[in-house]
Amino acid sequence: MTGPARPPDVRFEHVAAPVPEGLRTIVVRDGEGRVVGRLAYQVCRPCRLGYVECVAVSPCRQGRGIGRRALHTALSQGADHTWSTSRQSADGRRFFAAVAEETDRDFPATAARCPHMLAARPGGPVRNLLARHRL
Repeated sequence: MTGPARPPDVRFEHVAAPVPEGLRTIVVRDGEGRVVGRLAYQVCRPCRLGYVECVAVSPCRQGRGIGRRALHTALSQGADHTWSTSRQSADGRRFFAAVAEETDRDFPATAARCPHMLAARPGGPVRNLLARHRL
């Protein structure tokens, strides 16, 4: 799989997860250091799953390949994995459909995460459950 050309005047910073199945982030900055994009994802090697939690690009930078390049970077961390995403907006559905066509892989909005990924979330599953219910 060959990724898209690198978008001009931006740099990609990979923020590693504290644990292998934890949330990883790709931060995209412009030439002045301002954040213009972000992609958060998880990869579980034992289960061969990848999950895209969110992809966001500044409106004035959309359509320049920034989100696509960030997603290709994430996919390289689990090239042979099955990937899914969180719920997708209308723009997100168009974005993932275009990337699916160029990569020949699907990106269903099923939020399929394994127990390793769920346990690796900040606070772990019990704290997240308690916080969600304000306990």
